[in-house]
Amino acid sequence: MNTVRTSALGLTATTMLIGAAVVGCGGDKSPTASSGSASSSGSAASSGSPTSASPGAPADYSNLLIKPGDVGPNATVDGPPSQNPSGITGVGQVFKNPDGKRTIIDTIAVFPDAATATQTAANMRDVVGKKVNGQQQPIDVGTNGFMVIGQGTDPANPMEISEAVFVEGRAMVDLESDCVIGNPTPADIMLDLARKQDDAVKAGLPAS
Repeated sequence: MNTVRTSALGLTATTMLIGAAVVGCGGDKSPTASSGSASSSGSAASSGSPTSASPGAPADYSNLLIKPGDVGPNATVDGPPSQNPSGITGVGQVFKNPDGKRTIIDTIAVFPDAATATQTAANMRDVVGKKVNGQQQPIDVGTNGFMVIGQGTDPANPMEISEAVFVEGRAMVDLESDCVIGNPTPADIMLDLARKQDDAVKAGLPAS
């Protein structure tokens, strides 16, 4: 297999799993937001309050996302940020390398409160465990964070998956790197990305 799944499918699959985790904690899969170590100048530059096109319009959380330069010197975005992907309040972005053999799916779900974000992250352990064959390990990023590196369980779409999930305030972040078999994204790179994304959320997301 020379390339991983398409970016659109990857983002859709990820947000559907997050939706399942939200439902698992008794919440609505489209929560309404009631209003954010290796740091990165790109992340810091994106700070600021989420914007809304008009009163009553959904908030634009794209300012919370890391930038291609945070991912790597040759990384590019695969399309514009996805607002409220699959009905999840928040934002998603897909990054890829030039040969298409590594795709990073960055999803930020924003909840009304930190308690809901924390419970959703806890439920994500079971959700991710069904998707990735690997031992989950705690990570010192945000709160309630964990990471797993292993092969995906879908026999129709074999790939290496490195995934980190953590909570920052009322946001839950899911960073997933999909790669061709035999070339997983290492733990240190995933931790670096997670810390950059954590910094961006801290800088850009109001507490309420």
